[in-house]
Amino acid sequence: MVFYRKYRPQTISELDSSNVRETLFAVLKGENIPHAFLFTGPKGLGKTSTARIVAKAVNCLHPKNGEPCNVCEQCVSITNGSNIDILEIDGASNRGIDEIRELRERVKLAPSSAKKKVYIIDEVHMLTTEAFNALLKTIEEPPAHVMFIFCTTEPHKVPETILSRCFHISFSLATTAELVHSLERITNGEKIEAEKGALELIAHLAEGGFRDAAKILEEMVLLSNGQILTKKFVEEKFHVAGVEKQIQELLVHLQKKQTKEALELVNQLTISGMDIKYFMSQLLQELHTQLLQTIAGNTKEFSVGEISLLMQLFSESFAQIKYAALPQLPFEIAIVAWGEIDNTQAVVSKMPKVSSSGKPTMETLLKKQQSIKVKSILYPQKEEKPVTIATPAVDQPDIISRPTDENVALMENLIYKMKTHNSSVAGVLRSCKVQKVTDTQIVLEAAYAFHKERLEDAKTCEIIEKMVKEITGKQLQLVAVLRGGEK
Repeated sequence: MVFYRKYRPQTISELDSSNVRETLFAVLKGENIPHAFLFTGPKGLGKTSTARIVAKAVNCLHPKNGEPCNVCEQCVSITNGSNIDILEIDGASNRGIDEIRELRERVKLAPSSAKKKVYIIDEVHMLTTEAFNALLKTIEEPPAHVMFIFCTTEPHKVPETILSRCFHISFSLATTAELVHSLERITNGEKIEAEKGALELIAHLAEGGFRDAAKILEEMVLLSNGQILTKKFVEEKFHVAGVEKQIQELLVHLQKKQTKEALELVNQLTISGMDIKYFMSQLLQELHTQLLQTIAGNTKEFSVGEISLLMQLFSESFAQIKYAALPQLPFEIAIVAWGEIDNTQAVVSKMPKVSSSGKPTMETLLKKQQSIKVKSILYPQKEEKPVTIATPAVDQPDIISRPTDENVALMENLIYKMKTHNSSVAGVLRSCKVQKVTDTQIVLEAAYAFHKERLEDAKTCEIIEKMVKEITGKQLQLVAVLRGGEK
């Protein structure tokens, strides 16, 4: 059996996420346990596994402080999947109103042997609007013997009427410490010898996912042929050896504005099989460290303004990797953009520099991210083509004659709000810009045709328009165009 299945947590105390663990202990110890839970968060964080643990906790014959005993008849049958009162439903394949109507009829029946019938609906956001409406009454006034646990990676697609009736637990990306703790459970159980550095590196490569971390560990164990799992071995297999040295070399090239040499280094990394996303994450971590040191006056390689601009450029290119035809391309564009900036201090001088106490503030650094200079390099203006707006035939007047920096600020606010709802759409928006705002419309320029198609998706369009209204106070229709003005 693969590691991530074999070592799924079976009790609350085994959960690797401290926030989820503490929340469940607090909730399940009480007398009034919610009749409906909503577990949200990215894939691979243990939402479904946690739902099964909750099902055991409410049906355990010998619970202790909310924790299932894991040895009684109910706990064992739920663990092995044979308990007929615990029903796991895939929202993607049972999304219609007919399936939910059938569920409503089954809900009325008492449990066969358990205390509560527990319905675990995975990817609940896939249910149709009609199905949600049919489910609402049951969730609002469920029989005492029924509990619902909904799991989803896209909570913004779940209607507010459902959300408001559930106890919400958010599963955040795991920290390095939590991932290492999870990996150590596996290595101890399998009696695998592994260096702490190797587990920490695997945790970094997993990018916050417990399941991904377990899969990488299993791959490394198979390749190691029973040898001690070392950090050097993992580096070699993932082609990430010597990252610190290569980052320092790149920073030297950037400091001297040696664009050609910096691009050659990126090319060497690509040829060697380096994971560009991992390299960039480590680069951003190093820049963050240098930022704090520079503010404290401990380093002079880059100014605060220069580091802030570099972090902006590489953060934006990092977000674009998943949409790029070549993973290294956004990175290379950012390096070229940095080389085109002739006078960083001139840009910095346009921003507030100090707080009332005379010290640089983080707000100052964040405002730097609205630099017109950087935006003009990353997204060069093409010759304007007339934009044809939907009827009436004559273009409507802008509600505000927005200069470029205000459009940038509007887009950044939109991206910031979107990140908490849908990181995928936020990634699309990062490659777009506000072309125009009229009395009734907001026109967004997309860099790629498939980004434009995503913006035109009915659900995506609806949530963007809602957020634009929250930011501007205006109900504006979203119009998506390709860069250059084509619809």
